[in-house]
Amino acid sequence: MDFHEVAQKAINDMPPSTRFRPEDAEIIKAHANLILPLAGEFVTGFYDTLFAHEPTRAVFEEGERAEREKTLGEFLAHVVNGPHDDKFFAWLAFVGPVHVVRQVSNPMMLAMLDYLVLFVMKKFSGHENAEKITEAFIRLAATLGAIISYGYEVAWQEALQNVVGMPPALVQRMVHEEAQQMFPLRSHG
Repeated sequence: MDFHEVAQKAINDMPPSTRFRPEDAEIIKAHANLILPLAGEFVTGFYDTLFAHEPTRAVFEEGERAEREKTLGEFLAHVVNGPHDDKFFAWLAFVGPVHVVRQVSNPMMLAMLDYLVLFVMKKFSGHENAEKITEAFIRLAATLGAIISYGYEVAWQEALQNVVGMPPALVQRMVHEEAQQMFPLRSHG
């Protein structure tokens, strides 16, 4: 799996106005002095939310929370400070297969991206640049979700192809045909 290609495919599939843009990175970085001091509260709330729900708590091994919190704090610092380059987006594509291995479902991941956006909305409510900051984080969350979920999908496809021993194009064609039979769509003519 080429993580750079996965990330670019996911980004390119998104309508441009929904993608994380350089202007969003600039807005976030310009407010680093307000965002970074919230990192501890964000990380604690994030993991409190995960550990309060049995299906998400079950993803973790005993005693690993501190390590995961450290990783999330470092990730937030990277989101704020950048760079938001090909290497960053490729790393996000790698998170998809990690989620497959860890049995983190896409609904779990997407819910926690929503947690990020809601946290920012609440913390910046009333701030003079609240709308710009919130929109930047909304586009960030959408882009993260697109890349991670697509990485997850590709990892599943490649694993299935390895298990059944079929070429990727054949597996995709068979899945498409089966889905059409399961969920026939009417013509909009």
